[in-house]
Amino acid sequence: APAPTSETVDCYADIVLPSPPTVQDACGTTLTPSGPVEGNVPACEGDVTYTWTYTDCAGSTHDYVHTVTIDIPDFTAPAPTSETVDCYADIILPTPPTVQDACGTTLTPSGPVEGIVPACEGDVTYTWTYTDCAGTTHDYVHTVTIDIPDFAAPAPTSETVDCYADIVLPTPPTVQDACGNTLTPSGPVEGSVPACEGDVTYTWTYTDCAGSTHDYVHTVT
Repeated sequence: APAPTSETVDCYADIVLPSPPTVQDACGTTLTPSGPVEGNVPACEGDVTYTWTYTDCAGSTHDYVHTVTIDIPDFTAPAPTSETVDCYADIILPTPPTVQDACGTTLTPSGPVEGIVPACEGDVTYTWTYTDCAGTTHDYVHTVTIDIPDFAAPAPTSETVDCYADIVLPTPPTVQDACGNTLTPSGPVEGSVPACEGDVTYTWTYTDCAGSTHDYVHTVT
């Protein structure tokens, strides 16, 4: 009987079958084998056998078995990406990249999984996970940096009254930050009151979550 052989390949497509060995019967006649017969092909990794059968004129048979072990290598991890946006609402997620396993099979990722969203500014990550049939995984991570721009300062206002007692303060204007969030001002802070005639200011201060501030000033003459 011919001795069995074996080899290891990365992928099923890499299998190149050997030429079966030359086998002679006991009288020196070269036998022509039947085959090869392929065994069960593993869904991912594992062994697949190829069998050739030699039969002499007396009906005696022996098999030559070649075993191929499929051992899929790790695949290449996708490169991370990043972008910067003004507001959380501006985030548009990219299409995750096309990733193939080491044998050229396109992998469908799970995700995205959103990381912790910052209360104001900062980074938030989105993660897709690719898994090949051997259970090897790699993540594609897209990082979005939220960097809120400064908001528009409210225009100052003024009025003239006869007496200090006549002052009626206005309702401060509605001010929103750059992402559309309404800001609640502190104040008003009254400036120096003239002894008789003159100006007195009233100041409200608006502060967004990033710490940017603008004042609304109402001046009464």
